[in-house]
Amino acid sequence: MLSISSSHFEKYTMYFKKLSMNVLVSVQSFYYTLVLYLSAFVTLMTPGTVIWKIFGNRKGKVHLMSRDLICDSETLTKLPKCSKPLDQFTNALCPFLPTFLLDSDNSWKQRRNVFSFGNDIIIERIGQISADFRLTSKPGNILWDVFEMISRYSFQLVFNRPPTNEEFNRIYPGLLDINRIIKRFTSTPDVKIRQNFYDEVLKLIQDNDKDFLFHSCETFFQMEEIHQVSSVAEDFLTTITVQCTDLVCHMLLVYSEHADDFQNQFDNALNETLRLYPLTDLWMRQPYGGQRGWITSLVQLNRNGWAQPDAFSCERWNLPKHPPLMSWGFDIRRCPAQKLATNVSKLVFQAIVNQEGFWIEPAANFQHERTFPYGCQAWIGYGEKPKNARQWKFENKLRMQLRRWLCEKLRMIDQNELN
Repeated sequence: MLSISSSHFEKYTMYFKKLSMNVLVSVQSFYYTLVLYLSAFVTLMTPGTVIWKIFGNRKGKVHLMSRDLICDSETLTKLPKCSKPLDQFTNALCPFLPTFLLDSDNSWKQRRNVFSFGNDIIIERIGQISADFRLTSKPGNILWDVFEMISRYSFQLVFNRPPTNEEFNRIYPGLLDINRIIKRFTSTPDVKIRQNFYDEVLKLIQDNDKDFLFHSCETFFQMEEIHQVSSVAEDFLTTITVQCTDLVCHMLLVYSEHADDFQNQFDNALNETLRLYPLTDLWMRQPYGGQRGWITSLVQLNRNGWAQPDAFSCERWNLPKHPPLMSWGFDIRRCPAQKLATNVSKLVFQAIVNQEGFWIEPAANFQHERTFPYGCQAWIGYGEKPKNARQWKFENKLRMQLRRWLCEKLRMIDQNELN
């Protein structure tokens, strides 16, 4: 009789312990989710930066109400392997290309094969094509100057010739519209401009000039029209233009204070720039294989585990052991354009800074962030730097901050970010 009572007592004890743990986990999940959402909605920081500010160097997982938050790269890379793609809006371009399509059926495998075909050709073309990468001397937003140069260069890489004025005038506004949304300069796409972009790319594909990137690729012409257009317009023109522009601008801003590092240890300086200013904010994946869905911040992943994580230090890459650079993805989702984007960015950056007498001075009121919600506000010059260069400030910062806050919150709601 006593043994039966003891057994029941143990069962009840285990039950209440389990119940208490479940209640505690639920309360913690609600608390962490509430703090994360409120911080992301109230502040001007991106969700990825908010995650770093709240959870810092924490290891393992944080249990949120709808997903797990993965806090460090070691935990992320030890997750079960999965061919399931990351959530579509994880791709910084996908939500801003409503005319195009990126889905997760068998067609994405064709797209991947087609990309590999074109990627090899473009890597050979980089450096073989002459282009003018000299920036205009001025104080102001240089983001769009760099963006236009790389837009023209990306067209040359794909079609092996400069665009005509008519071609560029139909393609460039579409690229610009995409990047304006990414930078939170606006919150809604211009459908007419996107349609012109689509139509012009389709026309160029149908012309199938002998120097066209996919001229001899049978798999490319076996794909549906929308995938053909998206392969050219999204996977190459948009990806090269948007991501390489960001990386070049990040390097230029860092170069203004660390020119010697770029001269003496370029690869380390490039890695350190990407560590501090990753090109993507969040990675997310829906539940699969009995596992909860998860979310992770690139800002946190690339700082977690480093000494003085917010400081620029090229020497950290000379350490025999260090956390991996996660900016280019992992496992099956590792970005296949890493080499392409790195080579293009190196070429453009070095062509800019190696101009005789080149100097750059960021605006005194400019805050260097992962995104460019204020553009890239800097004074570009050649020869002797004016004495007042360090005092120059760009105008309308408050208005830009308000616009950024509004556009970013609309984006979070529209794309269901963090959820």
